[in-house]
Amino acid sequence: MFARWLVLLFALVGCVGDDAPSGDDEPLGGSRTVTGEVVDFETNAAVGGAASVSTSGVLPAPRVTSQGASFTIEGIPDNSTFQILASVTPTHRPTFGPSIDVLVENVSGVATPAVSETFLAGLATAFGVSPTAARGVLLAQLVDDGGAPKAGVAGNQLVLAGGVDGPFFLDANLAPDDGATSSSASGYVVFFEVPAGVAEFGQAAAPTVTLVMPSSPVNAGAVTIARVVVTDGAPELPQNVQFVRDIIPIFQLGGGGRGCAACHSGGGIGKDLGGLKLDGPTQQVYAELKEDPTRIVLATPETSLLLRMPSREDPADTHPNVTFASEADPDYLKILVWISEGALQN
Repeated sequence: MFARWLVLLFALVGCVGDDAPSGDDEPLGGSRTVTGEVVDFETNAAVGGAASVSTSGVLPAPRVTSQGASFTIEGIPDNSTFQILASVTPTHRPTFGPSIDVLVENVSGVATPAVSETFLAGLATAFGVSPTAARGVLLAQLVDDGGAPKAGVAGNQLVLAGGVDGPFFLDANLAPDDGATSSSASGYVVFFEVPAGVAEFGQAAAPTVTLVMPSSPVNAGAVTIARVVVTDGAPELPQNVQFVRDIIPIFQLGGGGRGCAACHSGGGIGKDLGGLKLDGPTQQVYAELKEDPTRIVLATPETSLLLRMPSREDPADTHPNVTFASEADPDYLKILVWISEGALQN
């Protein structure tokens, strides 16, 4: 399956320390603040009750404070992708909102949705399904690379493992579109009975589009909302990936790099936890990566620590953040292909 073949991320352990940041004592991995409010999925208006908010994809758990619908999350590492789990009991079901990307600045004005029990019950009735408490619901919005909802994506392109019910489509007004076989102007598709764990679309038998979906957490009895970027044409992997030209820049700070070297430096927190130094000369970085045979596994590239540690896994590993939101992340794919081609020092 393409999504599993795309399995990679880079290997590192721990970009922040175990202590919550305070004052000027900012860890090398950064410490950003995210603020916003919980809104109703249908109306996009702030929920009326007191919202419960937590996070998924960040370790250790950041400090969360909330008042009514508003929330503040402190202690998010730089270059992280995470989800917020929000609910308002008893009116709204616990809901994982779309992934949030935090680079090297605070993020404000986040509207994280919660799906009402009334809306969810209406979908189940309209589509003739009986959701169980042991599984979750996925609401995926298909969008183009500009973020606009994408209509006309056929259901046979949407492959989700685990014996799920769906896909079912919502119309332009988020009402059930029973009998539809492709996405409407809203771009929304619904799957019921999704296994708890991590969800990501696989590859269709005859793909005509490329789907980039952030690896999204699914809880029993909860709803997960994800935005999925859809581009026309079958997926393609990069070729002839070179270590100096393509891989080293991924680890660097700034210039499009993912900031790994901020933690994995000679005296950094990541060095203490993972024994991996990524801020030295190219030859030294290569030697560090090859030093531990579990960091790069040529026979099964997707099992390499260089790929697994910053990925979202179930159960979660010890990496403090999710560096790559998806197995289709371009940098993720570069590392996968580089290892598949022999992990050369080229």
